[in-house]
Amino acid sequence: MMGPGYGMGYGMGGGVWMMLGLLLIIGFAIYYFMKNKNNSNNGFNTSQQAPGADAMEIAKNRLAKGEITTEEYEVIKKTLL
Repeated sequence: MMGPGYGMGYGMGGGVWMMLGLLLIIGFAIYYFMKNKNNSNNGFNTSQQAPGADAMEIAKNRLAKGEITTEEYEVIKKTLL
């Protein structure tokens, strides 16, 4: 027979496997949360859009619905651009 430290005992090797497993779980958790964070913007990356792009779309929609006049739209357009 072999002495202590040889063979299929857990020893320090078990701790290494637990640490690797923990690191894998943490890595998957980070990946999952980062992926969901990016999908929360409905597929659009807002950091790549022009600063006033959303506001201009809202103003255009309000003009099309008749909620604002063309003069009000022009004031909003000048303010945003």
